[in-house]
Amino acid sequence: MEYEEDWFMRQVKAAVFNPFKKVSEVQVMPMILVTDEGTGENYSVPIQSYLSELILTLQVNQAENRLFSESKQMTDAQFFELGNWFYDLVENLSDEELETANFSRAEIAQGRAELANQ
Repeated sequence: MEYEEDWFMRQVKAAVFNPFKKVSEVQVMPMILVTDEGTGENYSVPIQSYLSELILTLQVNQAENRLFSESKQMTDAQFFELGNWFYDLVENLSDEELETANFSRAEIAQGRAELANQ
């Protein structure tokens, strides 16, 4: 697949999941399968990049649903780190952005609680 042969994408796959971890604790970022809406082609992307794009386009509910639906594909530690990263990013949205996204600060707190229970 052309996507897999791309040098940059191989580097993204090999990237450190949490940039603040020591080099000896490197984790591979979980990948997910997505479908290009324009071409219908399926390809793998880092879940963190995919979720980030959804948040930036204020599709927060869809991003949260994807986060939890993909949790079984990750270790507990990866899911916990990714979930905290996700809610940190969503928490940084303004109240107006959250309203546009149809997401609330209460849902952020509820999501963090769910994350802690898993």
